[in-house]
Amino acid sequence: MSKSVIVPAFLGWLFTYYNSKKTDERKAQIERINDQVRLLYGPLLACVHASRSAYAAMVRQHSPDGTVHGFVQALQASPEGPVGEAYRRWMKVVLQPLNEKAADVIVNHVDLLRTPYIDPLLLQLVAHVSANKVILRRWEEGSVREWSAISYPNQLLDYITAEFKRIKRKQAELLGIAKSGSSGDELGEEERREENRLEPEPPRPPVKSKL
Repeated sequence: MSKSVIVPAFLGWLFTYYNSKKTDERKAQIERINDQVRLLYGPLLACVHASRSAYAAMVRQHSPDGTVHGFVQALQASPEGPVGEAYRRWMKVVLQPLNEKAADVIVNHVDLLRTPYIDPLLLQLVAHVSANKVILRRWEEGSVREWSAISYPNQLLDYITAEFKRIKRKQAELLGIAKSGSSGDELGEEERREENRLEPEPPRPPVKSKL
């Protein structure tokens, strides 16, 4: 076979191989980022945001003055009182189940984290949930003055919201649907307004564990 035939054939094979390799890599990236949104960051954001909203609703409904400070003061002053009863009920029925779902998402899909390490806030949530399982059992046994020494990670919603935004931007770029007004870290006004809908409220202070 002449050299004039071999060289074009080889170049054609090389071009096809390179394009196939790039296509497979892009496909793998898209599949991974879709899994990150669907299995990790999406469900985690939903659970953490719901937990924050439920906590705020509990405070509005049961705090003597409608504030977190008033709620915590009443709870510390009389764990056996109506505020303490309400808190334990909300913990058992609403807050702990939501937090357990969030912890399960982290444990079951830790391989989908964007970073090569596990953020301390995520580890703190898992520890907080595990410790509260013991506390809930102690409450059922009548020891209502016992509290977990591992507090809820107040900055978790801020962290998850930021990670979710980052992942969604990357997903849009890979799918070729990034908004025309955005370039790198600079977002267009329409995208910025859309992202602001996810901005969390100020972090809630945990109930002190000295009771």
